[in-house]
Amino acid sequence: SVTTITLNEDELTEEELQLIAQLKQCDAKVRAHEQAHMASGMGVVIGGPNYNYERGPNGNLYAVSGEVHIDTSTCGSPQETINKMERVIAAALAPAEPSAQDRAVAAQAMATQTQARIEQTLENTEGEQAPSALAAYLVSNDATTSEASDSGKGLNVTA
Repeated sequence: SVTTITLNEDELTEEELQLIAQLKQCDAKVRAHEQAHMASGMGVVIGGPNYNYERGPNGNLYAVSGEVHIDTSTCGSPQETINKMERVIAAALAPAEPSAQDRAVAAQAMATQTQARIEQTLENTEGEQAPSALAAYLVSNDATTSEASDSGKGLNVTA
């Protein structure tokens, strides 16, 4: 729980009052950012948001950064993975101003989704010869796609 210690505003300097106003604004922005992830991340967000706080000159704590854990692991089938990565992308890019980390999580989810689409295509063409463009893609991107799937892990999305 957040401790609130409100000192008499008359005892604070103008600079301290300005700092409190900035901290309040930052707190509201950080909380809205993490709540956007939460609202869009049904089924892929693990737990609730975690915040880092700074104590203001009035003794109150203000959120200055935060993170939400998003499950980016693959699923049992390519189609399930494709569907899940759609939710991961939506959750990562939900805030009005996605951070660099948010964009990185979305990019990883897109790569994982692409890998799942390739796997799905290969399953659907089983017994047939895979299209040469797809085979060339698989060969040229083998290291990238295997790293991008990062199976079984979650990522932190920070504000």
